[in-house]
Amino acid sequence: MAKAILVAGSLHHDVIVEAERLPAFDETLPGRAVRYVAGGKGRNQAAAVAHNAGKCFVAGRVGDDAQGSFLADDLREAGVDTSLLQVGKGQTTGMSVAVVNPTGDYGAVIVSGANLAFTTSDIRMPDGVGLLLLQNEIPEAVNLELARKARDAGIVTILNAAPARPLSPDIAEAIDILVVNRIEAAELTGLAIDSQGAAADAARQLCHSVGKVIVTLGGEGLVHMRAGGRPEYQPPFRVDVVSTHGAGDFFIGALASQLASGSEFEAAIHYAQAAAALFVSTDVDKRWQIRPVQIRARLGEDEL
Repeated sequence: MAKAILVAGSLHHDVIVEAERLPAFDETLPGRAVRYVAGGKGRNQAAAVAHNAGKCFVAGRVGDDAQGSFLADDLREAGVDTSLLQVGKGQTTGMSVAVVNPTGDYGAVIVSGANLAFTTSDIRMPDGVGLLLLQNEIPEAVNLELARKARDAGIVTILNAAPARPLSPDIAEAIDILVVNRIEAAELTGLAIDSQGAAADAARQLCHSVGKVIVTLGGEGLVHMRAGGRPEYQPPFRVDVVSTHGAGDFFIGALASQLASGSEFEAAIHYAQAAAALFVSTDVDKRWQIRPVQIRARLGEDEL
């Protein structure tokens, strides 16, 4: 039987602007369109877990404003349990502004708001939880305390170290799986991640501290490794990209849902790659409607 997942992380009200290109320093560009959506790595990964048929709880903090209510409603509509959601009186809900170009590349600025006031004072591990999912958009002290609670309870912890910050020995000891992209891997290792070989070197270095590591390379695939093993390269699914915005979070939510259902590490990674490939190649208004049956169909196509 699949175990539930607790996602503890950031919750943002996102403003997404479509433009011909990303602006340079001190430059103003006209935008083509703007959308207001629920976001933040905590929200996105919790929604991705739920969309991949996983039982999911979310722990995070929003302000007592319209944006906070919007995020709470969005999570409940996605099928996420919000009983651990904190509401900060007089605080402002976190937000981000992203600029997306026609090829799907993007840049973003985050204002954390209430996320930085998130505490573990009333956070418990709900019954049935077998996996904890963390990111770096909430205070490190919160991540560490939750990871230690999970470790003591025999719960597997995944840390998506985004955005990058130093990986402390305490955090490394408390987590089971580390997921980073090439930028985060470079920040953590000091290596230039400009090839599969460099990604493999980064995975080797990170596996000195963490039991399992995944270094994602976007459209170039990924490298994964278990401590004591050797790096393994996994090629990408070839798709026409609409937008990469949110793809990393969908990948991780899909990965977590498969691990919580009992899948092996490598099989869960392959499923998550298929999920992310569908996500980036689906229209932005329809991508959160992706379901496991579509992902498994995409996996089947890849095996033909």
